[in-house]
Amino acid sequence: MNVKIIDYSKKSKHFEDYHKSGGTQLNYAGFECFNGVFQYALDGVTDITGLPHSGKTEFALELMFYQSEAFGLRHLLYAPDIGSYNEIRRKLLVKYYRRSFRGYENSISPTEVIQASAWIDTFFLIAQKDDPKKPLTPIDLWNFGVDYEDNNGAINTVFIDSWKNMFHDMQPFGGREDLYLDYVLGYRNELAEAKTKHFMTIAHPKKMEIMIPKDGSKPKRRIPDGDDIKGGSAWNSNGKVIVTVDYPERSKQTVDLYFNKVKPDVLGKATALIERLEFDWKKSRYRETIEGKICYAGEGKKHREEGSFIGFASEEKVEIFNNLEGSKNPLPF
Repeated sequence: MNVKIIDYSKKSKHFEDYHKSGGTQLNYAGFECFNGVFQYALDGVTDITGLPHSGKTEFALELMFYQSEAFGLRHLLYAPDIGSYNEIRRKLLVKYYRRSFRGYENSISPTEVIQASAWIDTFFLIAQKDDPKKPLTPIDLWNFGVDYEDNNGAINTVFIDSWKNMFHDMQPFGGREDLYLDYVLGYRNELAEAKTKHFMTIAHPKKMEIMIPKDGSKPKRRIPDGDDIKGGSAWNSNGKVIVTVDYPERSKQTVDLYFNKVKPDVLGKATALIERLEFDWKKSRYRETIEGKICYAGEGKKHREEGSFIGFASEEKVEIFNNLEGSKNPLPF
């Protein structure tokens, strides 16, 4: 029988560390607008959805890039939706140098391609099927990521882009996708916690209905949430952090982020961040603007800690920031 009672004497040190950290193993997620909303849990799960071309992949890669730059986390990428091995590596190089790949005056040089290889190969491992004729299930990939270790250490994140590219055998569940998802996503959640891994997945929504605005403006599709992911409400029921990325105005760089679900509550809270982040197409990185300062990932936190913002760190916000960074004070949410 696959069940046991947890022995606290074997978990006491882990629980004491959990208490000292304020709840769980959390990392700052890169942007000040995330404070009180979202943190990167080392033993967490993040599902990202959104309409086509909304920036789901770019947002996921931004989160992972900062975790590597700031905390040395390593990521396994299974991302057929991005493209071939060369296309995935090209995207990583552009984000690393924050410059175009080729064709422009300041493009990445052949020497720089070589120089960046050590960093990219350390922190971003690109996976593919060993035999393209055989199926690859999500559980196979998660188990591989959990067990993998090389000279640089273990993997911290397993990233799937996207869910539709995996093999899903629903026959044992009578062909019912809801029962299949309950089993597979439940397995994922328990594995992430047990092995201290972060599993990040891009899952496409079903076709969204077109909304006709009352003000006579241009019709647009409804923004999807957790219940709109293909497969239905099982995603919302089993999800921990579910984020919708929306890029409403193609003429602007700003994106809207809808944190539909944030669990456990020590990570933050469900809310919407409207036009708080911009995507810099030239640098292929996200940024935020605080008191007129353009801040790429990590820069806003640095300016805040240096006291560079006038009126930004009010007493209330200082208390929130301190709580998020391990203060003994109770969390404000």
